[in-house]
Amino acid sequence: MIVIGIDLAGKEKNPTGLCIVNGEITIETVYHDEDIKRRVFSFDAKDTIIAIDAPLIEGGIAKIRDVDKRLKKYGTMPPVMKGMKDLVRRAFILKEEFERKGYTVIEVFPTATSKILGVYDRDYKKVANALGIRVKNKHELDAYLCALTGKFFLKGEAVEVGDDDGKIVIPVKGEKHGLD
Repeated sequence: MIVIGIDLAGKEKNPTGLCIVNGEITIETVYHDEDIKRRVFSFDAKDTIIAIDAPLIEGGIAKIRDVDKRLKKYGTMPPVMKGMKDLVRRAFILKEEFERKGYTVIEVFPTATSKILGVYDRDYKKVANALGIRVKNKHELDAYLCALTGKFFLKGEAVEVGDDDGKIVIPVKGEKHGLD
């Protein structure tokens, strides 16, 4: 299976981290939806899972979900915050397009992943070093953590927290793992 991790920015002018795991690991920064879609659509939907760090709220309308409250201990941000509303809309539009084309899409939270794995630090460079990866910015690190969470999900080493209003996938193991 191919895993694509996306640390989505609220606006296209801001950097989005992208991590593609398809035998090798590619980590990069992109900006525009067309760049994201071009990379995703280059892979067969039936062989690909997309793990997005963004609230995947039905209709793209920001609201606080049970899962946001339940994962607050890991630092979730309320989707109703001013800057988050754009992210909710953008994520919903991309998710809908991916799912229409047959891709599996899950919502993940890279900060929770890093805390569960015991590698969290406010300095993204320290986390990248602990994971043994090279990244240019925090967005690329978060995209890697998104992809890592997607791998855990595929291996049955993650759980979906939440309800019908929204679910976030987090790892169940507290040990350090890599994508290779």
